Amino acid sequence: MRKNPLVAGVLLCLLCSVTAVTQDVVDITSEPHHRLLLENDKVRVFEVAIGAHTSTQLTRHEHNYLVVTLADCEIASWGEGQAGVITYRYNQNDVRFFFGGPARTMRNDTPNEYHNLTVEFLNPKVTSFGYQPGAGHWEYGSSALPPPVDSRAKFASVMALGEATVKDVQLLPDDSYPAPEKEGAELVIALSDFDLKTEKNRIRKSQGELYWVEPGRKSELVNNGTDPARFVVIELREQASSGN
Repeated sequence: MRKNPLVAGVLLCLLCSVTAVTQDVVDITSEPHHRLLLENDKVRVFEVAIGAHTSTQLTRHEHNYLVVTLADCEIASWGEGQAGVITYRYNQNDVRFFFGGPARTMRNDTPNEYHNLTVEFLNPKVTSFGYQPGAGHWEYGSSALPPPVDSRAKFASVMALGEATVKDVQLLPDDSYPAPEKEGAELVIALSDFDLKTEKNRIRKSQGELYWVEPGRKSELVNNGTDPARFVVIELREQASSGN
């Protein structure tokens, strides 16, 4: 009997849909494509690497999170209990905020490895929902940092996330980045290799590496290298202690 290719395609889609619906949910720390890089009382940072034509398990994010994409890619994704699959295009250095909640699966349909850094915020007040001065009322704000107008110049793009502020920063040689206006810890993610210095320290990192800064930084970060230094800075506001 001759097989109808249209029918075969429909059956394949149905099979994929059933798989998506019935897949078991795993904790992010147990999902083999997620590797824990840093954990403290404010954040958990995972390196996510998905090989060509490979899928993650159905993984739940209990917390809101930020995704920093380290290379151009296309990713197919679907949510827990959903049959529909949506493909997303991400560019290198994309920085996007997502709300935790339903578990999701990611599938890499390209011939290249997908690679990102995922930062989970343990403070639920890190969110894009808040009072938006431009609109004059409470609503959801931006969930992505815009690309730079001039990738060869100094810049600092900002995304406000309630009790966190995310900045995409580029410093030309000898340029400086100031200390935070409000005291708090900072997470620095290298988008390029860089050589930074402060009054007391020298910080050398390669693309994708992390640098954790405890609250109280007073000195500037200066680009001590000969090439532009690009990095993401996540400023984490100190939570007020609740009284008895």
